[in-house]
Amino acid sequence: MNFSQQSYASSSSQASMGLAYSISTLPPNYSIAPFLSQESSTSVTDQNSPEAFKQNIQIALDQVARVGALARSGLNGIQNAYQAGNNPAQTEADLIALDQTLHTLADFLKTTGVGAYPLLPSDPQSAVSGFPTEQHLITEMNREVQFLYEKLKRIQESSGVVAQHLSTLDTTRPKP
Repeated sequence: MNFSQQSYASSSSQASMGLAYSISTLPPNYSIAPFLSQESSTSVTDQNSPEAFKQNIQIALDQVARVGALARSGLNGIQNAYQAGNNPAQTEADLIALDQTLHTLADFLKTTGVGAYPLLPSDPQSAVSGFPTEQHLITEMNREVQFLYEKLKRIQESSGVVAQHLSTLDTTRPKP
């Protein structure tokens, strides 16, 4: 199955909900050469250029937004499963499309290298809060490392207590 036959092909149920996403909406020099056949990837000049990277980030953000829309639609269908007028076939189609889109997005992120970087949300709400500063990221990382350290320390202490109880039981038990 080639890329254009995967989850980007629009279905009638997705088109009715505004969730259709076709290969024609992608930029002409879209740099997903591993997904495309050799003859269609000739328009992509340099896979490592900053322009291609920016396009890949934008495509990834678009796909993340699509995943969110499909997830919300599927969740809504599941929550309203027993409501009158709910179409279980539509919910199933949304969940299948979500699964395909997630797999395609994961492959895209691995192939292009965009997955190695954090994708900050592009919605206006998060733009107001701004991007995290280096100091904020360091503080957050230190807090997470401290939490993991304390968790590991508790596990080791618990293991020590269990080992002590087991050794105590072993010494108090009469030997045959």
